[in-house]
Amino acid sequence: MGKTMNYGLIRLNTRTKLIAGALALVMAGLSHASGTQVGGGATLPSIGYVGSNAATNLQVWDGTGSTATIATGSLFGQYIATTGNPNVSYCLTGSGAGKNILAGATVNGVTFNVQNACTKNSSGTVTGFGAGLTGVNRSDLVQPNFAAADSPLNASDYLNYQNARPSDVEYPVQFPAVAGAVAIAFNLKDNTGATVTSSEANFSDAQLCQILSHQVTTWDQVSSAFTLPAGHSIPANPINVQYRSDGSGTTFSLSNHLATVCGTINSHVFETNQAFTSVVANFVNPVPSNWTGSSGNASVANAVSSTANSIGYVETANALATNPGLQFADVNSTSPTANFGSPLTIAGTAIVYNEVINTTNNTNGTAALEAISSISGVTNPPTTSCIALVKPALYAKPNVPGGIVPTGTYPIVAISYLLGNTDDNGTDLTNTQNLLAFPYTVTQSNVTTIGAGTGLAFLNLGTNAFTTSQIKGCLVN
Repeated sequence: MGKTMNYGLIRLNTRTKLIAGALALVMAGLSHASGTQVGGGATLPSIGYVGSNAATNLQVWDGTGSTATIATGSLFGQYIATTGNPNVSYCLTGSGAGKNILAGATVNGVTFNVQNACTKNSSGTVTGFGAGLTGVNRSDLVQPNFAAADSPLNASDYLNYQNARPSDVEYPVQFPAVAGAVAIAFNLKDNTGATVTSSEANFSDAQLCQILSHQVTTWDQVSSAFTLPAGHSIPANPINVQYRSDGSGTTFSLSNHLATVCGTINSHVFETNQAFTSVVANFVNPVPSNWTGSSGNASVANAVSSTANSIGYVETANALATNPGLQFADVNSTSPTANFGSPLTIAGTAIVYNEVINTTNNTNGTAALEAISSISGVTNPPTTSCIALVKPALYAKPNVPGGIVPTGTYPIVAISYLLGNTDDNGTDLTNTQNLLAFPYTVTQSNVTTIGAGTGLAFLNLGTNAFTTSQIKGCLVN
């Protein structure tokens, strides 16, 4: 449509503004009648967004006939309660699929669309947000109202979005929403047959680097990570690694940490990526036979829980809900639950606009950023401040100058984003604006699913960061 936008707002003359203002009042009145806000994506913040039903349901929505309702104390539960009761549906697809569904793209022969069912296909991929499900009743939608991702847009994601919408000038909207801890889960018995517990396990960064680079292959080689009673020891059993097989923001966040803290191991580095096999390709290619991939956080948590001598990385809040008996190790003497939950502050210096993750990393494996305008194949790159990205280096480990993770904080951190569409929001506009801005307008104490003990944390806006008006201004009809 070739709109000139300031934070997404069309530039209008005075007379047109008066007319638009009148229409906006009408549209605001209609917006609540427009029905359920449909979205999905990342599983890491899902417990915080919709509550405990995300642990056992792929799709959680609030409405008549739903057996997977949104919890009152969740972020979206509070959104529903405080913004006029627009219902919400959230489908746990994982970050990669969520971004593809937002785009409405066909990727590697697989078509993603908001109307596709929120179910796993034969390869374990969810290709839709289930907009037409009975009770959700949004068969009218041609694009999602929102999506969520723990891995920010990369160059391929942006091209997928652009190429799926060739007849119009449209852009994705992206702003950070919450932070989450990526926990190291394990299933291990000592030489007496006793279960090794969370309180007995404390991995250093160096030990995690050794395990995931396949330099260490049996548990006794990292026995110093455990503090056991007298007479108990760690057997020399193989380390069975459980990982995410789908495109995952959790994998991106783990690899962001590994690439930063591990350095060079035998002339190789970890690669920052949302695909685990790409993260470790420099060390293990193909992956060892006792390393097993599973689609979705719950599946990885279940794999660790059901497989002896296992270790894996999981989204803390979701894994706590799906597997309450799962053991989580401390990392660098800090806990993903007891030591994580206080809000993290994002200053303007931590944010860049209209940049994405490059397809090629820096030489040390850390994520490289690329201006959208420089990506080959991009036409009409955005010039507004509506695609915000928190520099991955600034949450890769604690105590980075200018970073958002304070000294002594649990070190493996994910930043989860809410995404939307600049254009074609129609009668959903007001509700969608409110939803994307809600993490920064909600009274935090009312949201019991985010905070201390959950593995999730709110983000506070620091000096010269974006504003909620900026977020809302990026979304138009």
